[in-house]
Amino acid sequence: MLSDNFNFQSPDFTQQLNLPKRSHLYPLQPLLLGTPLTESFTSYVTRLAAIHRVPTGVLLAQELAPTISRYPVKNSNHLSNLFFHAFFSQTGAWNGTGTMALEPVLVLQKLTQQPNLKYLTLIHWQNVLSTRNLLRKYKAWCPLCYSESSQKGIMLYEPLIWCVSAVKICPIHKYPLMNYCPNCGQHIYLLAWNTKNGFCCRCHYWLGSSCSTIELYNVNRQDIEWHSFIAQQVGLLIANTPYLIEIPKREFVAIAIDKCIEVLTKGNAKAFAQEMFLSSTVPRDWRVGNALPQLDKLLRVCYRLSIPLIDIYLGQLKLDAPIYLKELPLSEQYFKTNRPFDAQMVQEFLEQHQESFPPQSLKELALQIGYDSRDLYKYFPDLCHEISTRYKLYKPKSSKPHV
Repeated sequence: MLSDNFNFQSPDFTQQLNLPKRSHLYPLQPLLLGTPLTESFTSYVTRLAAIHRVPTGVLLAQELAPTISRYPVKNSNHLSNLFFHAFFSQTGAWNGTGTMALEPVLVLQKLTQQPNLKYLTLIHWQNVLSTRNLLRKYKAWCPLCYSESSQKGIMLYEPLIWCVSAVKICPIHKYPLMNYCPNCGQHIYLLAWNTKNGFCCRCHYWLGSSCSTIELYNVNRQDIEWHSFIAQQVGLLIANTPYLIEIPKREFVAIAIDKCIEVLTKGNAKAFAQEMFLSSTVPRDWRVGNALPQLDKLLRVCYRLSIPLIDIYLGQLKLDAPIYLKELPLSEQYFKTNRPFDAQMVQEFLEQHQESFPPQSLKELALQIGYDSRDLYKYFPDLCHEISTRYKLYKPKSSKPHV
């Protein structure tokens, strides 16, 4: 008989098979986990929509919005434009540390059966990272990364490190991250209805550029060293996230700051603030745990003292006297309270950025140096006018597609 030639198993055997649970959505693997260039969660959402061949907005409306508590949706087929405007404007926080990141992550982990999506955010650092000015509201990107990936046929994606406000340059190319479309001049939400990695969601312009066609930009060695340090330290934080044995504790930061103050200034918090170009009360609040250090300010301390950021967050800081203080770039030498207008320092800073590329607005430069733009105009009207004019002329010129 035919049945004699086959070893039929009982129904109980099939039930014992350890078959993986079927996922509701395609089980897309996140990119470059455990590296400084780990994919961001919003980038993953964009790729997930693309692999299902639906606009990002459709995926969000049908699969995510109805299950997130902040968006009580009765009928996902009748969502207003106002709803989507509010929804998309908040998606930058999906890469962050709080509930706005945790909820969509948990939803998609269940729908895709991918348990590692939490590592595409900063959730694991929520106890030690201040949320103030932590993440960008809009996209930032390296056009050279997009161009190289396209030329090599590599999947286009957006690293989490691009979403961190303190990171200003690409960790690979040392090129300033772009933050508005060179064609339409608009900022781009991290998620929108027609989001596609590497393209503007408004005008669909390609955001990559060939290395040979991008203009050289003038940034001095000190600025490059400072911004490279930031990118390196944030990258190490992201790369180590999947390997954390325990969630970092808030008290680790206070203990580390107190140690820095003791070693550098023998416990004098005000003197420490002066050395770090901080407001006089800030280090005191940090050392007693009243406030978490804003990331860019803490990186300033790490740079000056030549200490790893991750050692502070993990409670592993080692610091011994004597200490050699590294000099900060001029753009970071501010935030001293009640200081007089330092005309010489401001003039040097403005002249340093007079020919920088891409051009920055006077408002942006004033913010970097910690003065009101009206004060800059008052003391250096010609120099400020030249900077403003160059910035205004750059936008129309940059709107022309690269050949």
